[in-house]
Amino acid sequence: MKLKRPDYTNSILNVSNSFLKYYNVPTTYNSQRTLDGILETKYNHIIYILLDGMGSNIVNHHLKDNDALKKYMVEEITSVFPPTTVAATNAVLSGKPPISTGFLGWVQYFEHIDSDLTVFLNKDFYTDKEPSEIVRKKYLNYKDILQQAKELNPDLSTNIIFPAFIEDGTGESFADEIEKVLMITHNTDQSFNYVYWTQPDLIEHKEGIYSEPVKKMLQGLNKDFESLIENISDDTLVVCIADHGLTDVEELNLFKYEKLTNMLKRKPSIEPRAINFFLKDGFADEFKEEFNKHFKDIYLLMSKEDIYESELFGTGDIHPLVDMFLGDYIAVAVDKYLFSVNDNKSYKAHHAGLSRDEMMVPLIIYSKK
Repeated sequence: MKLKRPDYTNSILNVSNSFLKYYNVPTTYNSQRTLDGILETKYNHIIYILLDGMGSNIVNHHLKDNDALKKYMVEEITSVFPPTTVAATNAVLSGKPPISTGFLGWVQYFEHIDSDLTVFLNKDFYTDKEPSEIVRKKYLNYKDILQQAKELNPDLSTNIIFPAFIEDGTGESFADEIEKVLMITHNTDQSFNYVYWTQPDLIEHKEGIYSEPVKKMLQGLNKDFESLIENISDDTLVVCIADHGLTDVEELNLFKYEKLTNMLKRKPSIEPRAINFFLKDGFADEFKEEFNKHFKDIYLLMSKEDIYESELFGTGDIHPLVDMFLGDYIAVAVDKYLFSVNDNKSYKAHHAGLSRDEMMVPLIIYSKK
């Protein structure tokens, strides 16, 4: 399995910083050079699309050279670490890396409520118990890139279009979202629009990355994308990325390794391919030895200190809750395996490890100029 670390000088994070720079918002992080050059030609409308899980691996495998999503891929860039929706979409929307947003993965331990919280669903991953407040909004809130652009450009129409089943979402399909964003661009003078759709991630998890259903899904998304670019005005720029890719996996039941799990203070968190361990006092050395005895060839075990030193989660200001979220060790997948920690779900493909399949995503850019 080919491995790839995030490149925080040429990642999805940098694409967002190009837009901040374009709208004259001061930035801390590098912008994306290719996009910067294109933005030198001014546009009244920008449509920024994120298709969940559309790694460059499946674009290259399933689409033909003249399909728009492949034809207009100008280069491949990296996701952030871990390459997973919670960490990556918030990096895109904030313009900051996970170390600064505090959004690290699907499940994060919140000491305030003693819960391994599924961050987006706002309920405990293991018990389904729901807190009395929306925890991410209380502790992980930030000003997104559209708000930042609007503050310095009051005449700019800024819009986020989410799927209907997400909080504040209105889109019934990707095609419906495209219809909505086209209506905005045709009826406003200037606009900055963010469009998010959940596929092909969902179908990849279920069917595997090289399956026929994934191919059909990608072809459908490409058809919708082609409809979009056919109908934009000359002063519109369309940029499409993904939050991460996926890779096919085989599951391992972590809880069968009782000697290991008996050393844990609480159940694992973050992601099954970037799995976070809080240990009982005095077990650090024994846990490391036991873990590596079984998994050293398929998972890279890193201490909390290793994580900070490696800058895997990015650089810059560290969110004040990150130290609470990180356990004593994180094990990062470097092979095809996935730790199964919840009997309710099974996966044929997943993400959050260090493979190229998970880390590399397309940068797709189109305009009629």
